[in-house]
Amino acid sequence: MKIVKTICKHLILFTLALILTFFLLMTLFLLIDVQFGFFVSIFMCLSALGSFSFCIYEFVKDNKVTRLPLFIRTNQLVLLSYLSLAYIFVSFYFFSINLMITTELGKDLSLEEKIDFYTLPFQKEPSNSINYQRMKENKLTHQYQNFTIYYKPHEKELLPIIERAIDKADYLTSGLLGPVKDNEIDFILHASSDELYQETSLIKTMGYFDDPNDIVGIAITDLDEITADRMPGSFYFQSTIMHEYTHYRLQAFIKEQGLFVYRIPLWFHEGVAEYIGMYDVKHRYYPFKDTSFENLVTHKEWEKFRLDNYDVYLQSYYAIRYIVDTYGETIIKEIIEETAKVNDFNKGFAKATGISIDDLQTIYLLNESEGKIEMKE
Repeated sequence: MKIVKTICKHLILFTLALILTFFLLMTLFLLIDVQFGFFVSIFMCLSALGSFSFCIYEFVKDNKVTRLPLFIRTNQLVLLSYLSLAYIFVSFYFFSINLMITTELGKDLSLEEKIDFYTLPFQKEPSNSINYQRMKENKLTHQYQNFTIYYKPHEKELLPIIERAIDKADYLTSGLLGPVKDNEIDFILHASSDELYQETSLIKTMGYFDDPNDIVGIAITDLDEITADRMPGSFYFQSTIMHEYTHYRLQAFIKEQGLFVYRIPLWFHEGVAEYIGMYDVKHRYYPFKDTSFENLVTHKEWEKFRLDNYDVYLQSYYAIRYIVDTYGETIIKEIIEETAKVNDFNKGFAKATGISIDDLQTIYLLNESEGKIEMKE
């Protein structure tokens, strides 16, 4: 019974040390710059290992050779060991989060965004983990530029089509954004949109780009139709590839500017991706169900309206189409660069274009109602 009490006591002490250390370090990292915090977390990991190693040494060494001061003996040394061990766990935890932020998200985060990222593992509804490794199993690979394409033997005829779509998207996005440093991207073919949904839980989706994992996924809606270059399957397949490629290039450029990727609202991301995906396509304008751009900033908002039969892709496309037709293709790059200077999209947008988002909403709706916007030939 005494042993059980002792174990419980030590577990309680360690838990308290862990909680105390976590909140102290989180407070520190919330107050300092993200990039500086990354280097601080490296120093803390090293010092935590050093502190714990010192405690172990004091436990096992010959006390006649060297002694700690009397106020740090036995129980005190045990407590110091708990603090050091907790310090190791918490330091490496914040190091991993800071590494993700600095390499994937951009240097300028708000206090609320930092709190969200530092507490992500403790949130009630974390995002579902997608098993990309399972998707790649038993598939052939084909290397093209910085893309590794995963496909099944009967899908081999799609490879030249995919390469042409990548080349076209590369050319068009380079025209919009200039040179962008490329990452190595895994390109996974899904046998159908149903399979894509089963693997990722993405509803009514033909493609996706997973930025942290550098993965593009595309659904094959009709293999025969695509390989025979028949409409609409062939068009949608290539358009989806170009759309997702644009997400990859756009997010890479945003991060190069030191911005948090989603400091840029989602309607802008999707509008630019649709602009490239629908390039050279012409069709008549038709009325559609739209909403305020202020309702299309986050993924959660986007999905809410998308699944409620709002044509958010078309709305975002028309907005970007209007901006490009009015100011030229370089405006996309200018908006992002101006946003990076002030870390605020609305201000950056106004600086680059001379109009506000509210102005855009009014002007773009007016052009729609008059039928003046037309897809490019």
